[in-house]
Amino acid sequence: MLKGVETMIKWLNVKTKNGVASLYNNSITLNTTAMYPFESAYMIQVGIDDNGNIVIQPLTKAVVESGALDESCLLKIERHKSFARISSVALMKQIGEVLHLTLSKNPVQYETSWDSEENILTILVKGESK
Repeated sequence: MLKGVETMIKWLNVKTKNGVASLYNNSITLNTTAMYPFESAYMIQVGIDDNGNIVIQPLTKAVVESGALDESCLLKIERHKSFARISSVALMKQIGEVLHLTLSKNPVQYETSWDSEENILTILVKGESK
């Protein structure tokens, strides 16, 4: 390194990778990487951001029981060893209509991205499907 010259270094983490969400006509399935932030979630909320991506927020039991959230917006998430699933035909119908997606028994897969500051998982629908 040259004396008096500062260099910014971004260290690379080989374990960092995006997860994958599979959208069906009745559920969203998250792979192991995407489900990690939901390991201790009591319930979740699902929404759509301004960019047309699906956003999922994990909720603690304390937040759910506080009564501050609309109960009709709360969903259960089933966690398994290698995946997690959000099952709701009504939710998937709404997502399909709003985002103009044709969902069926055959999955459409999208990458996911976790934002630890906002505490949300984004399913990158407006990117390319896998």
